[in-house]
Amino acid sequence: MLDTSKFHVKTVKQTATYGKFEMSPLVGGFGHTIGNSLRRTLLITIPGAAITRVKFDGANHLFTTLPGIKEDLVEVSLNLKKVRFTYNQNEPISLVLDKKGPGVVTAGDIQDTTTCKVANPDQVIATLADHKSNLHIDLTIERGVGYSMAKEQKTDVIGEIILDATFTPVTKVNYQVEPTRLGKKSNYDKLTVEIWTDGSVEPLTSLKLATKDLISSLSQIADPKEFEEEVVAISTGPVSQGSDISIEEIELPLRVINALKKAGYYNIETLMKAGRLEVSKAKNVGEKSLKIIDSWLKERGFAWK
Repeated sequence: MLDTSKFHVKTVKQTATYGKFEMSPLVGGFGHTIGNSLRRTLLITIPGAAITRVKFDGANHLFTTLPGIKEDLVEVSLNLKKVRFTYNQNEPISLVLDKKGPGVVTAGDIQDTTTCKVANPDQVIATLADHKSNLHIDLTIERGVGYSMAKEQKTDVIGEIILDATFTPVTKVNYQVEPTRLGKKSNYDKLTVEIWTDGSVEPLTSLKLATKDLISSLSQIADPKEFEEEVVAISTGPVSQGSDISIEEIELPLRVINALKKAGYYNIETLMKAGRLEVSKAKNVGEKSLKIIDSWLKERGFAWK
């Protein structure tokens, strides 16, 4: 049995977008086991923020040409997808980009807030030809996990364009395993992990988040009752009456809880705002789950549209 008091995590190097960390000593063979698990978790589960919807002044669709702008709107939209944000709220937030020419428009021209900051202000968005040129865009930024496809979303707002969005802030992960010594024994592993991010999250923070996600997933196996019934544990104390209650308070299968979170529904307020019909479109959320939510909301005096 490994003495965990000897284990340590060393930060070899860290910048805003790169981190190199050493973990040792690990029981022989665990270096690859943990390294590969962390790598996959880092690339899959770390949440991030991205632009999901845009509305251009003077354009109703992507194939419109705006006067005085060098790029077409398809290219501008592709550039907007590359803009990264530091944003930790579950609710979507609206920002504005309003720039007059001539000159280059960058992500730094977006009027961000104290809660939602542009992480890569040098990202080029468009080029304005002359002093008569103007680019005004209303932007919707959302926090999520993985990838969101535009064709799976709908909008009732005239002129609003839905974008494909990549939320994952971790862009690349490498790991290496080397033998290391603990006292007289040399059959231990040293794990070195390198993490590249888009700057919206620090590499060490992403490493800690991935570790917690991995522990949470493995705990489902460690608790047979929770695993067999596939139900999220519920607090036995009184439930808060606020609509910011986490969806985990509802007795739903774990896969449904995860599906709701992936779709952006983290609390009761987001469920009620979206409405029953919209929530039903989320993957793995069936009629049985919706009836459980119906009953839960009704018992607590909530209602959704």
